[in-house]
Amino acid sequence: MSTFSRRSFLKTSGLATVAATIPAVSAPRVHAGEDNTIRIAWIGCGGRGNGAVRQALNADPNTKLWAVADAFKERAFNAVASVKETHGEDRVDVPEERTFYDLDGYKAAIDTLRDGDVVLLTTPQGFRPITFEYAVNKKEKINVFAEKPLGVDIPGLKRILAANEVAKQKGIQVGVGLNNRHYDRTRQTVEAIQEGKLGEVLNTWVYRLQGPHNLNWQESRTALQNEIANIFCFDWTSGGFIVDALIHNIDICCWCMQDYPIAANGVGGRLVDPHDKGLRRSKDQLIDCAAVEYTFKDGRKMMLQTRTVPNCWGFFQANVQGTKGCSQLGEGVGDPAIYEGTEMLNTHTRKAIWKPEAGPNDSYQDEHVRLFDAIRNNKPWNEIQYGVDATATAILGRTAVETGQRVSMEQVWDSTRELVPNIDALRIDSESPAERDENGNYWIGTPGVTKVS
Repeated sequence: MSTFSRRSFLKTSGLATVAATIPAVSAPRVHAGEDNTIRIAWIGCGGRGNGAVRQALNADPNTKLWAVADAFKERAFNAVASVKETHGEDRVDVPEERTFYDLDGYKAAIDTLRDGDVVLLTTPQGFRPITFEYAVNKKEKINVFAEKPLGVDIPGLKRILAANEVAKQKGIQVGVGLNNRHYDRTRQTVEAIQEGKLGEVLNTWVYRLQGPHNLNWQESRTALQNEIANIFCFDWTSGGFIVDALIHNIDICCWCMQDYPIAANGVGGRLVDPHDKGLRRSKDQLIDCAAVEYTFKDGRKMMLQTRTVPNCWGFFQANVQGTKGCSQLGEGVGDPAIYEGTEMLNTHTRKAIWKPEAGPNDSYQDEHVRLFDAIRNNKPWNEIQYGVDATATAILGRTAVETGQRVSMEQVWDSTRELVPNIDALRIDSESPAERDENGNYWIGTPGVTKVS
């Protein structure tokens, strides 16, 4: 556990004590039922979830989709039908009575599972802490795949950490959707950097420069329903663009540096006025540019740059600078390598001094293959800690941009700000938890005004 997440976890009233008093649990059946079938409950039937459920079914031939839950009734039933088309009725056993909807449907879906089964948590990330918490606290041993990020605020991450103490004591296998750690070429490149083939690592860069997300606002839906249907456009559902979209390469850079930053300062906001340009509706929370300078305890830096404005230069990768050269790797880079010199933007003109031996692999698929192998063979498997640390690092950057201050990781871990204070009680017909003004425009952090809280 990182220094700050451990300290914050222990300071949180009652959580460490509760985790420490959980009785030891004898190893349960590695898989469920006499037929040796692992049942899968799928929570959150959006785009990433549609990929994850198919990858989970492909990871082990003796798995079966057993229950489904989504915020929207129609999407839940359509999702079941779609998976039946691709995998057949023998792999999908989800009758109407195991198809759940509304924001508390995850409980009913998880309740259908037996000892050794698996739940896929692919809801908007604001719901990740409560769904993970519910799954691991079941009497049965329910294994978990939790998509990244692991939350949208620090109180949520503290709930994840507390629940993970339970998961570890029960021997629950947990995968986290930072799939680039399962891309073999990236893993070998990181190992080479850690072994010194790049020399001493000096600084790293995180880039994601792309076009904007589109907001599909439907007047027939309430504000909350529109926010859930457009998760990438709202902070409480996604954590904001830095948290949702840059977490992969934040994680890769910190992995290369074998540490996490202690502070950050940054600038950013919304440059393009959606009222005048017609590029995006005003009723969302998307910033369209940000730059963050992260500082590590030894003084090294990690620079982050993102922009979501159309018709601009696009760039998407992680870069690492060392005393012997530079490296391109991470999300957006299929062929990572270590290059001579310092030029990192045009490596096709540079000489590669080291390349990984591994061929390309499907990291989205293989993260599930490795999780299900651990479940079948009762191997230790828990990826929560680096998932929490990467999420907290992204939240640190978001906080620096919103406040306009130099913010320490200690300050962030002390934060009590909840983006959804009533997350447990939220239902599909609830009022939106997002802050809006009298004109319906959403809150966006204002540097110099917004406080670290």
